[in-house]
Amino acid sequence: MKKILILIAAIGMLMGTIACGDDEPKRGNGVFNVNTNMINHISSADGSQFIGMSTTQNRLVLDTVHHTATLELKYNDGSGDQTVSLNDITATPKGVRFYVLTAASDPTFSGYVDFGESSMRYCYTTPQGQRVVSFTPSVFFRKAHSIVTYDDTTQATTTDAAIYQFNVLPSTQRTTITVEHIVHAKDMKYFNRVTSTNVPFTPTANGFKIDATNLSTNAKYIFYNDSTGNSDKYTDKYPFAIFNADIDLVNDRLDATYKLGSSATVTVTGRTYPDFATY
Repeated sequence: MKKILILIAAIGMLMGTIACGDDEPKRGNGVFNVNTNMINHISSADGSQFIGMSTTQNRLVLDTVHHTATLELKYNDGSGDQTVSLNDITATPKGVRFYVLTAASDPTFSGYVDFGESSMRYCYTTPQGQRVVSFTPSVFFRKAHSIVTYDDTTQATTTDAAIYQFNVLPSTQRTTITVEHIVHAKDMKYFNRVTSTNVPFTPTANGFKIDATNLSTNAKYIFYNDSTGNSDKYTDKYPFAIFNADIDLVNDRLDATYKLGSSATVTVTGRTYPDFATY
């Protein structure tokens, strides 16, 4: 009974969970001045063809008092390094240190910056007719809708509080998958985190996809002990037998199916920020 109560309490904790970033940009008089290492995903403007992925550094200056910003975007169109400067950005506040970005001079531009998560993403079309999505290497989807089903009669569990994070390394086309706050009801485990490293991905016209099997994982879960109460415990007994995911950076959408251990299958749909879908 105590284990059941602990699991129920853990599920309740999910709704109040917010991940935190560690990096703090330079700020003075309400102005953030940020030079950020980012990844450029380049495709044809109509989204029919993937062109390439490369790293770059973009410079953002955001005035939190007047809700304005300037942005210097760098990319390589195949013929050489290019720079786009936007000096008329409106930064609309949508949450704590979260801003949706638009530019009056360039209707193709959209983006967001989240100083709390050290996360940024910009989408724009270049004068050469290429679509560029510039994003910080850690791509995450917060509060993704996750349905967990089991291979026996155990009742399915559903949560909107799980977080999915993909740390992307374009030079090797590898990523680290991290799933946070997911419950395996059949085995009575609330996982704080399940991580798999060095997972191959394939670029697509809108982002990238993962089609992998037999991925080893390192999982951290809440463990209840009668004498000591709650504590963290680690296990490698819950591999991703399969992990299929479509990460759509242009439309900000995650669609995934994965198998957690030998008995649980999880289907996922989600956005980075469900409450701020206007960017």
